[in-house]
Amino acid sequence: MSYDLHLIPKSEGDPAEAYERLDEREPTADEERDLRRLVADLQAVDPDLDVNGSGAGKGFWLQIGYENERPVVIDIDGVTITMSWSYGADDPAPALAAVEQYLPVFDRHGYVAYDPQLERVYEPARDRLEAERIHRDVQARVFDSREGSEDEPPWWRRLLGRR
Repeated sequence: MSYDLHLIPKSEGDPAEAYERLDEREPTADEERDLRRLVADLQAVDPDLDVNGSGAGKGFWLQIGYENERPVVIDIDGVTITMSWSYGADDPAPALAAVEQYLPVFDRHGYVAYDPQLERVYEPARDRLEAERIHRDVQARVFDSREGSEDEPPWWRRLLGRR
């Protein structure tokens, strides 16, 4: 389970409407080149971002930040871009800091971050505390509530070796 932000091209108009009709097509050669430039610019602000994915053409996808276990994972599937972080993380602050680091890069490339949890464009100064609250609420309801004993740490903490 993850908290997701969808990166919507500004040229698509209203981000909420664009989110409802997310594009599942493959990128054109020009779009693919632009996406690769976007990835390079993201790596310039965070050199620890690794990139995995397909080469080019049909089935184009890239996953950024997964192998190096960055707080935020960025998925590019065709022309659809998502920034996500796990509800299993103890603290959402590192993920939200990464989002704040990456958003200016997306902005320069013509994207806004649409937050389907809040049903609006994500603005860090306005939305960070609410995103943290949602993270903690989901974590408490989904992960912590599934445990049978108050003395036993939640299953996801045991899995991650945390008490």
